[in-house]
Amino acid sequence: MGLEGVLFNMHRRSVRHVGFLTLATLLTLATLSCATTPSVPVVALPNGYYLRPDQADRTELVRRGGRRVLPQTVAAYAVSGYVVAGALGQVPASLVPFTDDLPFAGGPATRYFILDTTSGKVESDLDAAAWHARLKALGVPSDFEIFPPLPWQQ
Repeated sequence: MGLEGVLFNMHRRSVRHVGFLTLATLLTLATLSCATTPSVPVVALPNGYYLRPDQADRTELVRRGGRRVLPQTVAAYAVSGYVVAGALGQVPASLVPFTDDLPFAGGPATRYFILDTTSGKVESDLDAAAWHARLKALGVPSDFEIFPPLPWQQ
């Protein structure tokens, strides 16, 4: 083998090494970029629904893919089987230090919602009497209580 053959083999090896190093660098960068991507915290609900914070850290109910189910934010919620039910609006300031400890007690102006996660049917803007009647019709236990979600700040 002459000098040309030796130089050709050296060139071929260096091209292989550069190609391998380039691939390893790209894989490392891709892995690091995935590892440092901030994730949005969520609360998983039945059948692909979940709660997540909006831009102002208020709780919104969304379906898989991120589409909002309710135009208002969620002040309190609970799950019974495939039913997600709760109150609309803001968490009262008096409950913020005790979220998830004390049951939510709405006032006369409080509006409620019910989501049947199997069919996707949403009933919102219900008053307390209509909300309780509808929950009973869906077979939700009579001692069903809703609670404000935990704060989203990390």
